[in-house]
Amino acid sequence: FYVKPGADPSKIQVQLNGAKGLKLSKDGEIIIQTDLGDLKLSKPVAWQEKDGKKLPVEVSYKLIDKNRYSFSVAKADPGLPVVIDPILQSTYLGGSGIDDINALAIYPKTGDIYVAGSTMSLDFPKTSGGAQSYYGGGGRDGFVARLNSDLTKIIQSTYLGGSGTDVVNTLAIHPKTGDVYVAGQTYSTDIPNTDGGVQRRHGGGDSDGFISRLNSGLTQIIQSTYLGGSGVDLADALAIHPKTGDVYVAETTNSTYLPRTTGGAQERNRGYDVYIARLNPDLTQVVQSTYLGGSGGDSAETLAIHPKTGDIYVAGQTSSYNFPKIAYGAQVSYGGGDSDAFISRLNSDLTQIIQSTYFGGSGTDWCISLAIHPKTGDIYVAGYTNSTNLPNSTILPNITGGAQESNRGHDDVYVARLNSDLTQIIQSTYLGGSGNDWCKDLAIHPKTGDVYVAGVTFSTNFPTTTGVVQGSCGDKAEEFCHDAFISRLNPDLTQIIQSTYLGGDGEDSAEALAIHPKTGDIYAAGHTDSADFPKTTGGAQASYGGSEDGFVARLTADLAASSSSDKKTKQNPSNSKVRQSKKKQQ
Repeated sequence: FYVKPGADPSKIQVQLNGAKGLKLSKDGEIIIQTDLGDLKLSKPVAWQEKDGKKLPVEVSYKLIDKNRYSFSVAKADPGLPVVIDPILQSTYLGGSGIDDINALAIYPKTGDIYVAGSTMSLDFPKTSGGAQSYYGGGGRDGFVARLNSDLTKIIQSTYLGGSGTDVVNTLAIHPKTGDVYVAGQTYSTDIPNTDGGVQRRHGGGDSDGFISRLNSGLTQIIQSTYLGGSGVDLADALAIHPKTGDVYVAETTNSTYLPRTTGGAQERNRGYDVYIARLNPDLTQVVQSTYLGGSGGDSAETLAIHPKTGDIYVAGQTSSYNFPKIAYGAQVSYGGGDSDAFISRLNSDLTQIIQSTYFGGSGTDWCISLAIHPKTGDIYVAGYTNSTNLPNSTILPNITGGAQESNRGHDDVYVARLNSDLTQIIQSTYLGGSGNDWCKDLAIHPKTGDVYVAGVTFSTNFPTTTGVVQGSCGDKAEEFCHDAFISRLNPDLTQIIQSTYLGGDGEDSAEALAIHPKTGDIYAAGHTDSADFPKTTGGAQASYGGSEDGFVARLTADLAASSSSDKKTKQNPSNSKVRQSKKKQQ
């Protein structure tokens, strides 16, 4: 709600048609009583903006009668407008089976939200009219879905798979055409529309990587291709070059013969290695590819393209003591344990490994996500570790100066900042509580440069800040936690600016994160088996589908609330007719 300077916020009246009664909780939430159970509206958040900064304003709900409420605002500057935004908008996404979201992207021209993952549901929502309206078979099918930015409408969904098991792991949107590219792992020999692609047939091993290109409406699979050999292959990361439009994919493989490695930076594999391929936008040609790895096990998790140089950065984990091109890197020696993270920089032609570096301590270290700062060009990586001696810029067994200098127990999240040459670790930090904490994605705010990480925490004492959406774990058992988290750090990684839990009484995990390029809002997606996941009322799918559902949530950049503008109609998870109408103060 936008209240003009000097106007009276109490004149805003919201009516919930179908509600049997309203009451206030001790935490300032509104509890909506219905025939089919209680719903909650989160405690309201209000602010005024001055000189580009948000100034918090005290606000609370004011009950008028059994189905109407208003707002009470205190200590506001009468010369400035007040923004009251009480609702975090989330939505379930799934059918009666198990549904997992693994990837999320925002199309900057329309602002629409695309998510992708895997499903076991024969009744996945809104697939009618999609490119593949039916479940292909096998243990799982991939899926892609498009939602509006308010998360109040599923515009279109589609299955993507053959008669075997298929999983979509990654998603990217072509910046010029708006076409949607997805990649993942398939056991199917009949993935749709591979005729004309680089590799028409399954490579013959256990599983293959695959890439598919769909139109932005998700009504057509324009082209698919396998990308695999006689071993095990899976695609985990995908990016589109901002200048050439070529498609880059990173896989983990033990196949010895994959397309077009001749002339690449590393022509042969040495066991389980990373495989990076550059394809034309039509997916009809592998322009160049290369292996990347040593004599141990190496796997890819994430890939990004530098916006200025066009160089390719890939990261993952390795157990190789002889990982290529480590000399002169920020950390030249393997840290120990079962695996270290690695980061590598290659030229866009994939003919040269420019620089690699280890990143790890004496324990096990995993790198899950990588992002490039749009202004400085620095490289940010995030993952999780049980090492207690992660490196800092001087390669010492500590991370002095970071927002959290010590591992608080078991696996902790880490975030690290390196220069673009990969020769210096500028700063790193732990992030976590006394339980396991796993990072699943990282994003950098295009305007502020702040660093956002998301994942899953088992810590009841995960570091949170005041004023956020959810300050404590959603699990009712006080000694147990299995919630998603989202945290915001400054670019120097010396301060946790905001941090919040996100989840209900079940198991919740954030797997993907994206920032809207225009509004700056934060979108997180993942999976949940919580029937009470927060603030799904009014979402595109308000009710839990069963077994395990995907979720998508929208928050403001300060992690305090949603900035959804569509609050006219709210429907409860049981489909009882509870409708919210409003009168806006002019």
